Amino acid sequence: MQGEIITTGTELITGRVADFNGRYAARRLHEAGLEVQSITMLGDKAPLLQEVLAQGLARSQFIIITGGLGPTDDDITVAAAAQALNLNLFEDEALLARIRRCLEERGLPWEERYARLAVIPEGATVLDPGGSACGFSLKHRGTWLFFLPGVPKEMQLLFDSFVLPFLVGFTAGGNYMRQRMLRLFGMSETQLQEAVNRMKEWPEGVCVGFYPNFPENHLCLTLKGPDPQVLEEDLDRLTAALGREVGDVLLGPETVSLEELVGRLLLKQGLTLAVAESCTGGLICHRLTNIPGSSDYFQGGVVTYGNQAKLDLLRVPAETLERDGAVSEATVKAMALGVREIFHTPLGLAVSGIAGPSGGSPEKPVGTVYIGLATPTGVEARLHRFHGSREEIKALSAQTALDWLRRELK
Repeated sequence: MQGEIITTGTELITGRVADFNGRYAARRLHEAGLEVQSITMLGDKAPLLQEVLAQGLARSQFIIITGGLGPTDDDITVAAAAQALNLNLFEDEALLARIRRCLEERGLPWEERYARLAVIPEGATVLDPGGSACGFSLKHRGTWLFFLPGVPKEMQLLFDSFVLPFLVGFTAGGNYMRQRMLRLFGMSETQLQEAVNRMKEWPEGVCVGFYPNFPENHLCLTLKGPDPQVLEEDLDRLTAALGREVGDVLLGPETVSLEELVGRLLLKQGLTLAVAESCTGGLICHRLTNIPGSSDYFQGGVVTYGNQAKLDLLRVPAETLERDGAVSEATVKAMALGVREIFHTPLGLAVSGIAGPSGGSPEKPVGTVYIGLATPTGVEARLHRFHGSREEIKALSAQTALDWLRRELK
């Protein structure tokens, strides 16, 4: 079953906004074993949309269109599609009532332009996830068309709730599909491919997808069959086998972030943590506090960017900074011990490095990062040489620090 994606919006073709919708839909469809033969990006021009729709009807079994469903004058997707398909438009009374109710709940006044949101082509079925935005679908001359909003969060909700389940069910011939996205850190995509090739446990028909998702690598496993319970058991078995092959590199399913894994381990062991950051500028603390309930195990952190802050706040000895420098094993050890003492926690995590693009030297080039971890039994530091942009080095530093803590707590 072949399909295509059409994303609309002048903001896309001017480069002001990235096409997240096309990328998201294509990735999800590919993971499900559905083929996308083209992605077309259009501005807010009705003739172009009509032309591409006509071409799509002749070559695709499904078409996903995003954007242009709003109440403003440049939202022309519905009218253009109706004209291209030679369908009349009508006002859906139930949808109109829903729009009025949504506005009332938000305390927003009614404006006549909102009535445009309830106008859809004849024969269309409203896709209503119960949120703030709807879409619609219809079948025309053997081709399924799905019209989704352009706001990525809204588009993804409708796509995952309606479009993907329908297409998977339509093509599966009564079979079920189960997927599992696994997250790995500390192994390149090539190394991951080699590890998968060494495994003998893959059942016939398993679809394996490799997806770099900096700073991690993701592996998607897809199985289809008549018994959903058997599919889940097979996925459990494959996940366990992969874990034995790659070890601690496997973080777990996509739904659980690294910082959440760390939090769970800290809670399980009744431990608390404090963090001292230099080159990461608070990124580790930000990630930890993104998890609800993190105050149960995360006591606090400090960003000691300059040497004076390291002296005053973390009590790093002046002679250490003078002799070894801010980016050194001795300094990051002192930072980890200092933050542990300040916040009275059994664990202290510290990072100091050179994120670049300037500040490096032959002895300590850009990307040189020391990570320190203080525990009740002592303090250890590790040297890393990261590569990439300033933002990438910061991200790798934070990820590596959290991953070290995860492995220490397992």
